[in-house]
Amino acid sequence: MKHLRGQLLDFLKRIYPKEIEELGIISVFYEYYRDREIRQSLQYLVDKGYVEKRTAKHPYRRREKITLYKITAKGIDLLEGTIEDAGVLLEDE
Repeated sequence: MKHLRGQLLDFLKRIYPKEIEELGIISVFYEYYRDREIRQSLQYLVDKGYVEKRTAKHPYRRREKITLYKITAKGIDLLEGTIEDAGVLLEDE
């Protein structure tokens, strides 16, 4: 899971400053990880303050909501080595 968390942060940094829908993230990583693992890893990153999570109205379906994710400044600092976290494995480690 530590490796997945690092990959998720790296992915979100590549699209920064944009945010992405949860299903979009799952579609990128589903070949290698279960959707439950991806959601758990995203929630870990949110709990640590590395990723921002936001719920919004679905653009086409009025009664549905979507979940959006965006990397935070703290998440970028982690990727750049300014801060450290043993719970996130980065590619160069």
